Amino acid sequence: MDRLAQVCERVAASPGRLKKVAAVSEYLRDLPDRDLARAVRFLSARPVDGGERKLSVGYSVLRDAALCATGWDAETYRICHRETGDTGETISLLAKNQPGAEPLTLEQADQLYQRVLNAGRTALKVEILAEAIRRHRPLTIKYFVKVITGNLRIGLQEKMVEEAVAAATGLPPAAVRAANNKLGDLARVALSARKGTLEEIEARLFHPMDFMLAQPVAALEEIENPGEWLVEDKYDGIRSQVHWSGGRVQIFSRGRDDVTQAFPELVEVFEGFPAAGIVDGEILAYRDNRAVNFSVFQQRLARKKVSASLRESVPVAFFGYDALYAGGRLLLELPIEARRAELESMLGAVGHPIYVSAVWTATRREEIDAYFQEARGRGNEGLLLKRRGSVYEPGRRSENWLKVKRPFGALDVVITAAEQGNGRRATMLSDYTFAVRDGERYLNVGKAYSGLTDPEIRQLTQLLKNLTTDRFGRVYLVKPEVVLEVAFDGVQKSPRHKSGYALRFPRILNWRRDKKPEECDTLDTVRELYEKAVEHNG
Repeated sequence: MDRLAQVCERVAASPGRLKKVAAVSEYLRDLPDRDLARAVRFLSARPVDGGERKLSVGYSVLRDAALCATGWDAETYRICHRETGDTGETISLLAKNQPGAEPLTLEQADQLYQRVLNAGRTALKVEILAEAIRRHRPLTIKYFVKVITGNLRIGLQEKMVEEAVAAATGLPPAAVRAANNKLGDLARVALSARKGTLEEIEARLFHPMDFMLAQPVAALEEIENPGEWLVEDKYDGIRSQVHWSGGRVQIFSRGRDDVTQAFPELVEVFEGFPAAGIVDGEILAYRDNRAVNFSVFQQRLARKKVSASLRESVPVAFFGYDALYAGGRLLLELPIEARRAELESMLGAVGHPIYVSAVWTATRREEIDAYFQEARGRGNEGLLLKRRGSVYEPGRRSENWLKVKRPFGALDVVITAAEQGNGRRATMLSDYTFAVRDGERYLNVGKAYSGLTDPEIRQLTQLLKNLTTDRFGRVYLVKPEVVLEVAFDGVQKSPRHKSGYALRFPRILNWRRDKKPEECDTLDTVRELYEKAVEHNG
């Protein structure tokens, strides 16, 4: 674990993807088999092996363990955590006043995680963790804790760990990625890759696979050959992957979260399917044969229990648009036409609330534009274009899928807070909370971090620091003087903001140096946009 922590520090300090992958692959290459799986698991921020088992260790448990081990008080811990924004970093810094010196091997770290997993009482978990903090080196503890929190925060994505495993074992990255999609356990995949047995890995259900993503199209003129594409609606719901077999059903979101409990009416249908399968699609609020505004659909999200009244007031439907598994095998390498045939076979005859997304063809851009207008009329976001003959590419924003969207609107807003970025932007204020005007005050309606160039962000950083009125760790509160033009895909109700509203998927179009804050748009405009959307989409 000591060496893994040092490697993580190198990865965090490396600016580019290739250097990060090289540092990890070099480390993995020399590990014995028994440690290879552990290292890959820890680098994937998974403390324990075995499916859905969780340590159930939250912020307060880690804080109490740190206070017990270091002797610092809760207020000092709070201030330090506010500054760093990271629990592992905080505990590592506080542990330096009485640093432990005992080495910690990967095997010993694994045993500690198992002890925490098996500890029934919170007090026992605190005791185990406090002892670890006292005994081992602060840098090692930093990453030991980060693994528990589930996020290393060093810019190391799972795809990069896959690439590192491939480089360490001399195999193509595509082979490792395909095996991980089948199994959903990169640690076991790494061992198989080293032994040369990847081809023996069989597809396993009930783990979320990577979703294929679409490239955005800014204008229809970018589509050179309209006849090359299959055209579908782009829905305004949550991207979902449904797994079923033998009466068991699990639904995963694009973020790999298990959202099964939020949609019991879908589970009831999929439970009755005779053969196992995995389909990719979208869940959306759906009433009277049309999509309902996403702000209404929000009431169904993150619910552990869904009442009968909520099911009735916010009915949902699943629109499948790709088949990933059927007949005991993954279908990813089949052309889209064959996958759609499988999808029709599995879902085509079911009926409400399970549908197969309609598909059209076009020979001219004007036809695609007409399809776009019709999709908007059905309450959907726009269109997805899928290249004929293409395979399913998990985790890739492939040019074989294109998404045609047009902004719902654009507003002039004013920055009220700015947060330090990550990676190459870690020293800059690159994430901006913004507001609209309501009389003499400004009320927040969202946050954006994309759309400006690095030189613009550097200029804004200096300007916003000079406008700072207060600071909370990585967040700077600023005088409302900087105006941005932002585009967005919709307006929804939001209890998080005093305005009561939030813009959906905002992105920065321009830094409006020519405008004063009192010239930004008003809360009345936001409210009118929301009401029009609700009226139009039901």
